[in-house]
Amino acid sequence: MSSPLPSFRFSLFGFPVSIGVDFLLIAAILAIQARTGIYIAEWVVVVAASILVHELGHAFALRRYHINPEIRLWGMGGLTVYGFVLPPRKSLLVSLAGPAVGVPVAIVVMVVKPWLPSIEPLQIVATDLIYINLFWGVLNLLPISGLDGGNSVISIFEMWMGDRGRRPALILVGICSVVIAIVAVVTGFILLAIVIGFFALMNPEAYLILWRSISGGSRSSIAPGAVRGSYAPQPKPARPTLVKREDKRGHDRSVVQAVAGSRRAFGETYLDTMPAADLARTDAPTGADGADESRDAFLDELESRPKPLLPDVAGMIARRDDPAVGRRLAVEADPLAVLEIVARLAEAKRISQMLSTLRRGEIEDGNVALLKLQIGLHSLGRFEESLTAASMIGRAGGPMSAVLEARSAARAGDRKRTAAALERALNLGEAAPSEAALGDIVRLGPDPRVAELLNRMRSAGRGR
Repeated sequence: MSSPLPSFRFSLFGFPVSIGVDFLLIAAILAIQARTGIYIAEWVVVVAASILVHELGHAFALRRYHINPEIRLWGMGGLTVYGFVLPPRKSLLVSLAGPAVGVPVAIVVMVVKPWLPSIEPLQIVATDLIYINLFWGVLNLLPISGLDGGNSVISIFEMWMGDRGRRPALILVGICSVVIAIVAVVTGFILLAIVIGFFALMNPEAYLILWRSISGGSRSSIAPGAVRGSYAPQPKPARPTLVKREDKRGHDRSVVQAVAGSRRAFGETYLDTMPAADLARTDAPTGADGADESRDAFLDELESRPKPLLPDVAGMIARRDDPAVGRRLAVEADPLAVLEIVARLAEAKRISQMLSTLRRGEIEDGNVALLKLQIGLHSLGRFEESLTAASMIGRAGGPMSAVLEARSAARAGDRKRTAAALERALNLGEAAPSEAALGDIVRLGPDPRVAELLNRMRSAGRGR
């Protein structure tokens, strides 16, 4: 989640920080009615500093768990983005860390203020620091969807009831959010009502579940993202962020749904495509027969294996350190971790940047990283990007990379490229498409040239 407008970027205490132009503009607009001249700029600076202090509370709490997040100030507030799933107890501590820093700052300034020189600018700065930090901290403790208080309620319920606690917690947060919004309107606190409405658009899960509970509908399947913040949308990271995209036919897809349903398909593609030398670094079978019992056992285990936790990768992606992610991808031996890294890149919309980094040859074993990226992108249904990776690998990927390129081209509806990739696979050496590969290519529909090339592959296989 970020603003499409430009932002100022820098590093603070080792955390990447970006302050969006939209954040500065909204802060200035809020001050225009009551201030003039230099005091508008003073208000904007104090607001940015206060929210940054709040977000640093979240960031330092995350660093304690070996996660290095990114801080963003945009729109109506701040976010601490880290793309990582935390257990409820740790999530609660991270949620409370922001107010636990901001409110004490307000108290300290409140105590010191009487001893400050009676100079108007200095007194105004002190007053604004007290107001913003105190208001921000208390506001974020309210049980509103998207704020630290709402996230804390969900964490407490999950600590108490496990996964079953998420639904009643969301219902409670939804009710509290609606009640607080109504009270804000009745009492004339319109700004708070606008903020809650803004959160509702960006964090709809609580409201959808509340509405479906009232109307007797089904449970929501919307999953929140892994961000922390204040006065800005920042859902509790119980599940990975849903990143919607559309395929060539306009159908909505989701990285999370794709990962959940593609473990076995990814495993099969991984075994079919990766060179034997690389497979030998894992517990994956390396025999030529793709239907043996060891292969099936490996794929069954891959489906049931717990999701890998990759805090180092989350930190690299948050810092936009694409070369580091590429190196990590190249050396990663766990197929499920490879899939997770590619999925996280897709969630963060860093695929094009990663491809550019690998194209420039900035990392050692770049072709290995490209091949893994190609496999992951195909398994996630991102066929055009998989084809881009295949083009970059070229002949270095070997015949099975070319077969995978043909599969992606077939799924993308590109008959010419499907045929060209199959012909290259034949020219590069042994290439026996698996049943999964044939299934992908068959989806292309009847094509004489593709059928001829597949028959040649089958004949070559029988000849050996």
